[in-house]
Amino acid sequence: MERIATHVPHLDYILRGGLPAYSINLITGGPGTGKTVLAQQFVFGNATPQERALYVTTLSEPMSKVVRYGQEFTFFDLDKVGTAILYEDLGERLYEGNGEQAVEWVLELVAEYDPRFLVVDSFKAIHDLAESPPTFRRALYRLVGALSARACTTLLLGEYAPDALAEAPEFSVVDGIIELVNRRVGVVDERALRVLKLRGSDYHTGEHAFAISAAGIRVFPRFVTPPEPVTYAVSEARCSTGIQGLDELLGGGILRGTATLVVGEPGTGKTVTALHFLLQGARRGEPGVYVSFQEDPNQLTQIARNFGWDVEGLVAQGVLDMFYTSPVELNIDEHAIKINERVRALKAQRMVVDSISDMEAGAIDVNRYFNYVYALVQRGKNVGLTMLLTSEISEIFGTIILTGKGLSHIADNVILLRYLETESAIRRALTVLKARGTDHSTEIREYLISRAEGLRVGTRFTGLHSLLSGRPLVAPVE
Repeated sequence: MERIATHVPHLDYILRGGLPAYSINLITGGPGTGKTVLAQQFVFGNATPQERALYVTTLSEPMSKVVRYGQEFTFFDLDKVGTAILYEDLGERLYEGNGEQAVEWVLELVAEYDPRFLVVDSFKAIHDLAESPPTFRRALYRLVGALSARACTTLLLGEYAPDALAEAPEFSVVDGIIELVNRRVGVVDERALRVLKLRGSDYHTGEHAFAISAAGIRVFPRFVTPPEPVTYAVSEARCSTGIQGLDELLGGGILRGTATLVVGEPGTGKTVTALHFLLQGARRGEPGVYVSFQEDPNQLTQIARNFGWDVEGLVAQGVLDMFYTSPVELNIDEHAIKINERVRALKAQRMVVDSISDMEAGAIDVNRYFNYVYALVQRGKNVGLTMLLTSEISEIFGTIILTGKGLSHIADNVILLRYLETESAIRRALTVLKARGTDHSTEIREYLISRAEGLRVGTRFTGLHSLLSGRPLVAPVE
C-alpha cells in the first residue's frame, strides 16, 4: 500500500509508514489540541504546484486566521500559498446554507481544483449545520464516494465529543481516525495522540505523547519493549567502576551490557558512585551519558570537581554528555526519545540514570512506570549499553524491603548502600545483593567517601551483626 508522509516527526512510525494514499481521515480533538497545526504541517510538507492541496475552512477556523497563525510555524512557506496550497473559505456561505449544501460546495471545489490533498477545517461545523441526520448521512456518503474515486488524500477536522465515536456517521465511513487530547495532569498539561482506526493497516496502539513548538507537532511514540528479543552475545568482558575495592566485590567488575541498580538512602553516595562509574569509562575512551533529574549539570560538575574530576574537559572531548531534565516537567515517552538520540549521537557505551525514582512523576500510573524502566533496560541491553541506575529508599535505620520497589528483578546487579549507627556515629555500608551470571562477594563492607581519598570500599564490619537493620548489634562473645 502506498503511503503518504505526514511530515510530523515520529507520526509515520506510529502509522507504520504514513497515511494510506487516497484515504479519508478524521482528525478529532477538543479546542487547542493541535488539529489545525497537524493538518497544515501535512499539506505544507506534501503539496507542490504539480500536486496541489486544497484547504477548505468553515465556521470554526476562518481562512484569515488559519493563514495568519500558520505563519508562526517554521514549516509555513508563503511561496506555496496560492500555488501549491489553495485556501477556500466557506464561512460566508454557511451563514445562509446548511450542512448538506456545504458538502456540495466542497465537492464543487474538488472538481474545480482536482487536488491531491484535501483538508476540511472544520468538518464538524458542517455536521452541526445539517438539517437532519438522514439528509446529512446521504450527503456524507456522496462526499466519501466522490473522494474515494479520486487520487486525493483527505483530512477532515472536528471537535467531536468522546461519545461521538458510536454516534456520528463520519467515524464509520472514514478510513482513519486520529485523536488528539490535551488534559491536565497535576499542575501541567499533557498532550497525547492516539490512532483509533486505520483501515487496511496495522499501527502502534495506545497513547503517544506529543508537543507543539515553533517547528509544529512532534510525536513521542509510547516507549515499549521491542516486540521480539534481539539476539546478542552475552559479553564476558568487565567494566571497571574505578572505585577501589568495588570491582573485587563484583567478581572483577560489572559485566558489560548489564544493568546495575544502586539503591540507598539519601546521602549514602549513590550519585557520586554513579558519577565515578561514568567518568571512569569516559577517561578510558568509553563514552557515557549521565541522565539526571534532581541535580543539574552545574551541581554535578561541582560534585565532580570536589573529587578532582574534570567533567568539562570530558564533555569537550566528546566522551561525556550530561543530560538534565526537570522531574516536574518530565514526560517519560518524550524523555526516552531524547535519551536514545543522545546515546546514538555519542555512541555511548555507558549510561547512568540518576534516579529512576524521579521517573515516576512523568508516568501516568505505577504500572506504566515499571514498564518504562523495563523497556529502558531491555533496549539498552540490545545495543550493548552498560547501565547504572540509582533508586532512593527512605527507611533510614529501618527495615528495607526491596521487592516493594518492584525494580530489583529488572536489574542484573543490585548494590545496596546503607547507613549504620554505631558508637554514636553514622557510617556507610555497602554490599552486593545480586550479580546475575557471575560470582560475587556477600560481605558487608564499610563505604568511605572523602575529598582527600575519593571513594573506596573498606574492610568488613567485625564484632557486629544485624548490620542491614541500620542499628547493628554487638556479636556475643563465645
